[in-house]
Formats: sequence, C-alpha cells, structure tokens
Amino acid sequence: MVEGSSQAKIRLWGRIIRPIQRKLRRSRAERILEAFPEIVGARVVDIGGSIAFWRGVSDILRPRRVIIYNIDMGRATMALSDENGIEIRIYDGTHIPEEDGSADIVICNSVIEHVPVAARAGFAAELRRIAKRFVVQTPSPAFPVELHFGLPLVHWLPRSLGRILVRVSPFGLLSDANAAEYFDQTQLLGKAELRKFFPGSQIQTEHMLGLPKSYLVISPS
Repeated sequence: MVEGSSQAKIRLWGRIIRPIQRKLRRSRAERILEAFPEIVGARVVDIGGSIAFWRGVSDILRPRRVIIYNIDMGRATMALSDENGIEIRIYDGTHIPEEDGSADIVICNSVIEHVPVAARAGFAAELRRIAKRFVVQTPSPAFPVELHFGLPLVHWLPRSLGRILVRVSPFGLLSDANAAEYFDQTQLLGKAELRKFFPGSQIQTEHMLGLPKSYLVISPS
C-alpha cells in the first residue's frame, strides 16, 4: 500500500510539473537558438542534462551531436541511448573528459545551483575550458517562488527554517525524494556570483509574470 501511494504521488507530481517544464524548456530553447544560430549541426556538450530536454526541443535545437555528461545515469535517463545523435557519459562531476575548446557549444541548465559552493569556481572553469561558446541557465533568487520546491519565499528565509518548510512543499509532498536533503544541495546564485564565475559574459533574464525567473549566462562571441 505504501509503495502504491508513493507511485501515485510521483505520477501526480509529474502531471503537475511536466506541462510547465515543457513550456519553459521550449522558451529557453528559442532563446538559445537566437543566441547561437550555429547550434544547428554543431557538436554540443550538455553538462548535467537529460534526454528528456533534447526530445522536447528537437524541432528547435538541431545539433549534429549531443554529449550529455552527468554524475549518474539516473539523472539523465534510465538507460544508455544513442538515439538521434545523443550520447550519455558518466563523469566525476569535477573534470570533464573533453579537450580544451572541443565543444562547439556547452549547455548547462539548472545545474550550477546544485554544485557545492566551494566547488563552483572549479565547475565554471571546467565548463569554460572545453567550450568555444556556452550558455548557463540558473533560477533567479529574486523570483518569489523557489521553483525547485514550488514554495513561495522559502529561499528568502533562514536556511534552517527553509529546510523544515520544504518538507510540506509541493515537491516534498508529491515527490519521492528527500526534500530537506535536496534543499541542502540547492543554493541559488545571484548575478554578482555569475559575473565572477563567467567574466565577460552577457547575462539575460528570463521573466515570468513580469518577475525575474531565471538567468541565462551567454558567453562572449
């Protein structure tokens, strides 16, 4: 009975979040195409991505090859895949096994906020090292809803209080994951930090309801 209830919660969470995810992904893909029209036919490295993202935007972004690097298979897909030129590779989360400048474009969606604070400078340096061009997306701390958890204002409160509240967030109630642990692993970045990690890059703001929802860091040409 417990297992059945858990599966029902996961399905309900999926029904709620997937339409929103699809809309946001496609909107972001259009921005990426505008910034990097050369992505069509390019070799793309996606750090921390998923096959689901590429399936959802396959009619917008049409690279020749996509290499997804992730720290475990479950974060990207349940099985290896080479469909439509997509390949998944596991790496240690520190050194990306690519030559300097080997990726035409590096894409990193909603990942850097999950990287430990002390490791972020190294993560950004690795990303810049392998990329001819890059785009990094991360949620804005100025948006009043913490979108990972679907809970208003929780990221503006003391971390100790936020850790308790996320357990009764939509994510905490409808997901099988440990919400408190996930909260510990998620710390949003402001523009000042992004400028420090990606000097010389342009920072665009994605808006929702007129408010800054997330940032897109776009490398200089």
